[in-house]
Amino acid sequence: MGMPVTIQVVDGEAAGGAGDGARDRALQDAFDDFALLDRTFSPFLGNSEVSRINRGELRPEDAGQLVTQAISLCRLYEQATDGYFSAWIAGHFDPSGLVKGWAIDRACSILDEHGCRDYFVDAGGDVQTRGRNPQGGPWRVGIRHPVERDKVACVVLASGLAVATSGTYEKGEHVLDPHSGKPAGEWLSFTVVGPDILQADVYATACLAMGVAGLQFMTRVARYEAYAIDHSLRAVYTAGFKALCETAPPSSPQPGVVTPG
Repeated sequence: MGMPVTIQVVDGEAAGGAGDGARDRALQDAFDDFALLDRTFSPFLGNSEVSRINRGELRPEDAGQLVTQAISLCRLYEQATDGYFSAWIAGHFDPSGLVKGWAIDRACSILDEHGCRDYFVDAGGDVQTRGRNPQGGPWRVGIRHPVERDKVACVVLASGLAVATSGTYEKGEHVLDPHSGKPAGEWLSFTVVGPDILQADVYATACLAMGVAGLQFMTRVARYEAYAIDHSLRAVYTAGFKALCETAPPSSPQPGVVTPG
């Protein structure tokens, strides 16, 4: 997927009381699934189903169950975000904005099936947590500062929460507004926190494309909070976001709050 993937499982005993052996099998199964999705959906692999679809060598309806599921999810979220999340840009099919969150979600389901209870899964900075960290507290998930790479803008205390950020950290203005075809440039980063990583990841991408309307959109989404940083390094967030955080470090951007309107 062109990104680091990290999984940490805290509980030493998984399903059946098999201890570290069961945990190792859970981790292997989770990473195998990441590899499967990479082989299927990567636009950088010439033999992936996505690449073959875009070359006209494979019809989407003939591409198999995984692609069918991904297309259905993409259509669902395209409707849910007023078209600001789209896997079809300039005539090409690229579900990358969905697949990362979906891959994390699938990995969590695999770990759950193996009996793991306390863990986190991190793919390229997007994180799903379950339970508690090794010290028995919530997981601390840092949101990277968009300019000072060695710092974080704030830290989310997450137990059973997902944290997903879409921004210009690594790839520049790579998210396009599907309605105009132009790069989304109003935010340096847009973070969504909520119970489900797939939805958080999709909403973060869609809201980055929406620009300033993205924060108002998130005030209408139950159980999810948002945090965005603009080009003046001003942070704006939904009303419930601050309660999820540790005290912001001194390097954090100046805050503002968006309430439902």
